[in-house]
Amino acid sequence: MVDKDNYVIDLKEKDLSIEKIGGKALNLAKMSAAGFNIPPAFTVSVDAYDFFIKKELEGNISEILRIIDFTREDSISQGCSVIRSMIKSQELPQDLFLEITRKISGLPDGYYAVRSSAVAEDLVDASFAGQLDSFLNIKKEDILENIIECWASYWTDRAVKYRHDSSIGHLDTELSSAGLAVLVQKMVNADVSGVTFTANPVNGTEEVVIESSWGLGEAIASGIVTPDIFVLGRDGEILEKNIKTKNKGYFLVNGQNTLITIDEEYRERSSLNDDVLKRLLQIGVELEDFFGVSQDIEWAIECGKNEFNQDKYKMLDNPDKNSLNIYILQSRPVTTLTEDKDDILWTRAYGDEYWADATTPLFYDVMGKMLTDYVNHEGARIMGYKEITDAELLKLHKSRVYFNSWVLEKAFSYYPKFARSKELLNYYPLEDQKRISEYPSILHKALISQVLVAIRDPDGMMHRTDKAYRKWSQGFMEKCEDFDKTDLDTLCDEELLALYHDIENSGIKHYQLIRYGMVSHSIATNLMIKNWLVKWLDDEDGSFYAGLISGLDDNKTVEMNIKFSDLAKTLREDQALLDKMNSIEDMSFLDESEIDELISSNPDFKKDFDLFIADYGHRSNTREILYPRWREDKTYVLEVIKLLSSSDLDLRKNESESRANRFKTENEVSSRIKKLRGGFFKEKIFGVVLNLAQTYLTFRENQRFYLDHLLFRQRLMLRDMGRRLTDMQIIGEVDDVFFLYEKELFSFFDTSDLQTAEVNGNILSQKLKGDTHSEKLNGSISSEKLNGDTLSENGSTLSKNILSLQEEILKRKKEFYRYKSSLPPKFLKNGIEFDDTVTEYDQNAIYGAAASPGIFTGKARVVESIEELSQLEDDEILITSNTDPAWTAVFSKVGGLITETGGILSHGAVISREYRIPAVTAVKGATTLFKTGEKLVVDGNEGVVYKKE
Repeated sequence: MVDKDNYVIDLKEKDLSIEKIGGKALNLAKMSAAGFNIPPAFTVSVDAYDFFIKKELEGNISEILRIIDFTREDSISQGCSVIRSMIKSQELPQDLFLEITRKISGLPDGYYAVRSSAVAEDLVDASFAGQLDSFLNIKKEDILENIIECWASYWTDRAVKYRHDSSIGHLDTELSSAGLAVLVQKMVNADVSGVTFTANPVNGTEEVVIESSWGLGEAIASGIVTPDIFVLGRDGEILEKNIKTKNKGYFLVNGQNTLITIDEEYRERSSLNDDVLKRLLQIGVELEDFFGVSQDIEWAIECGKNEFNQDKYKMLDNPDKNSLNIYILQSRPVTTLTEDKDDILWTRAYGDEYWADATTPLFYDVMGKMLTDYVNHEGARIMGYKEITDAELLKLHKSRVYFNSWVLEKAFSYYPKFARSKELLNYYPLEDQKRISEYPSILHKALISQVLVAIRDPDGMMHRTDKAYRKWSQGFMEKCEDFDKTDLDTLCDEELLALYHDIENSGIKHYQLIRYGMVSHSIATNLMIKNWLVKWLDDEDGSFYAGLISGLDDNKTVEMNIKFSDLAKTLREDQALLDKMNSIEDMSFLDESEIDELISSNPDFKKDFDLFIADYGHRSNTREILYPRWREDKTYVLEVIKLLSSSDLDLRKNESESRANRFKTENEVSSRIKKLRGGFFKEKIFGVVLNLAQTYLTFRENQRFYLDHLLFRQRLMLRDMGRRLTDMQIIGEVDDVFFLYEKELFSFFDTSDLQTAEVNGNILSQKLKGDTHSEKLNGSISSEKLNGDTLSENGSTLSKNILSLQEEILKRKKEFYRYKSSLPPKFLKNGIEFDDTVTEYDQNAIYGAAASPGIFTGKARVVESIEELSQLEDDEILITSNTDPAWTAVFSKVGGLITETGGILSHGAVISREYRIPAVTAVKGATTLFKTGEKLVVDGNEGVVYKKE
């Protein structure tokens, strides 16, 4: 593959390929060849990287990859660190060095961008941004060093882990599935920059949308300014102009991106005039025609070549085509447009309250069908909600679960208007919130629905649901005890499938009760209490509300956290055991016997640890059943205990104080309400509703505890099915089973004579009788290889279909791992993704939802995965996408909380109020907006986060 005479490639050359220059550079090369104005650029080709690696380092890298344990973060990190150091320290072969340096020496003075340009399409996907490094404002003499830095960035921990999980080879550049080029491009000294969408990303029409602001695009990307927005027809007619206040902008000054305050004269002035808009429109339409699909185009305008001077903006009034240059920086398909059009508005916001994790196809079926069949359809039939009895409830999009907003809207229309709080309205786009808040209350139907529930499903009545759930959970735990005595290996396929359906059917009552306890009782009563406190007692900051719903009895999550705290206290008092644990840098590699040996030196600790696993071993760091539970991986529990041992906080004592504070708050609120006009009656009804609100907040937390018991048993059986399919070589590894849908999986385990599995319309079939290709052995599928070589007659077709199934699994795995660490937009309609309309605030303020009252100032700690919790220090502000019960043991160390998802009843919000931690939820992009170590102010009263300057 290596072409020694072509290490450096000018983008104007013809017939360039992605295998030579990578996806990013190829896109620019195509535009340059077609006559579009891009900044001057060249690439250091994949051949150069390939030659360097294969000549000097391939053997060493292969050996390091061989010994990396990809189940351990520390092993991946150590191996990748060594590889990057080798790349940076290794001298370039002389002919490669000379060709690159000759090209650099011929460049004009100025500043350059040095960017990675990957071959594998997955690695340049916008959703996987940040894997490979890019360097801006690089001086000519530093370009070579930064090219090598780009090569090294191919071996970051996340990039290597992603390639491994997605089955992309690390070194097989001959197969064009790995490797990268490096793009070197002149930096544009932008006076105005922005984007052009040749299809409206909000409504999918052919309108052209242009966004722009003063200076470099970084001001828009970082959220410092909200750009001007223009909507144009294809004929050039300007349909909309939305000019924003642009107080600041980034400009290239002495090679640095410098934040400059815009003169008052220009702050509220349009950054583009009509002539320039039409030129951008024309370029956009031409690019769309060239690529044959709607484009998302980044561009920058230089008004002359001098350093920044605000008088240059006057040139925009009468632009001279010779002095005003429009550069195209990037053009790609509008990624928010797909063929998936169903005219339904899907919202991720409701899922953020209940199902925020990245989701595999199998788990989507396992829990999704229960929510659809029993929470939605059956519940709607019982309550007389005829409009939504057969509506589609869920959609799996980019590994996230979206809910049908129309179903939610119809259900919420039965709520009284005062219960439609801003937290509930947050499930919908801003443009719909006013309409929904003013939607007429269907109170007579709401009353009828309660009568129907009383007749058709008495357990759904508010005074009975919690009691019914407690009764069910007691019986279900007895079934779990019987299940745990079963050796799954001894069951034949039919028996395993029958056991699975038995456990699943036993869990139906859970879903039948949460449709009332969570969807109706919890939301309604808590919103009523919150509304009355604001209306009657001016509880705008939520202090009374937080006090009333913390310190509640029988909260399984709080009880779990107290047990964590007790174990940490025992460890803290045993210096010898603590020293042993601290000497182990990463305990994730310890096996069962090593854990027992480690903790056996303290019999009290071991006894309490074993009891903890017995009580809570069914829980995990996430609800997604792909991941092991604590009973399967006890090292996580040890890591949390070790983390908590570094603090002297006593959660048992804290909980006692919270309970005392609740009693005090209840008395104060009761006393103040009694003094109001009609206070006697208000206090009575408030007390009744408060009791229900507290009951169903506890219900809300505890149902997670019992759902985890159900999911744990389902996971064990599903993995056993996966083991059997792996033995038959139908799937590659046990956990591949989670990337099948239920119908695909269970068709391998049905009791019919003809075994048929359907995958995307492809049929896998084989007779399971002794006189055909395989045998039924003790009622189980034979482990005979199904690879075509060992089968006659239809073996070849069967082998092809199995291969098709395996390819489909690989495709689904790639999508899951691609999106598991990033949140897709909040809304989806007709295949178009979008978020709420951007609202302009003070440049240092970022708005979310007020979730737990109080104000806290401290340092940020961005945590993207639970493995990073060990880095958390006392009184830091925890910033993450969303939290799970497994996270909350460390809340005792946290000073404030910021999450990208959730509302006032999300798990993180409830536990924050329990521990009296100021919290702001639903902060879009929080994990990228804020940086670890940055000083922030979390205002949980107003739902605002301020950056301290």
